[in-house]
Amino acid sequence: MNPCLIRICERFETIADFLAHRSPEQDEVVSTLFIDFLECFASLQSEKLEYPKEFQKDVKYYLQGEPVMMKQFEDVEFKYLMLSDFYDFCRLTKRYKQI
Repeated sequence: MNPCLIRICERFETIADFLAHRSPEQDEVVSTLFIDFLECFASLQSEKLEYPKEFQKDVKYYLQGEPVMMKQFEDVEFKYLMLSDFYDFCRLTKRYKQI
């Protein structure tokens, strides 16, 4: 697993209580982590093909400025849910092991 994706997972673990204890500071952390994820995932070469097409498409369309994706991800909760889905996928497939 690419080191930048490992860092994303590690940082995601620090915001596990986001939905229950949301704050402006956590919104900022989630938004920053989401942008970091987009940049990291987009930079992958063949490794990105090992991940579900939903991640590939969402990242691609968001970075292309697709209006529906841009509107959807204005909501910080959607950003969090995408990060959560990615984290869960990595854990379930044993690509990432919690530290």
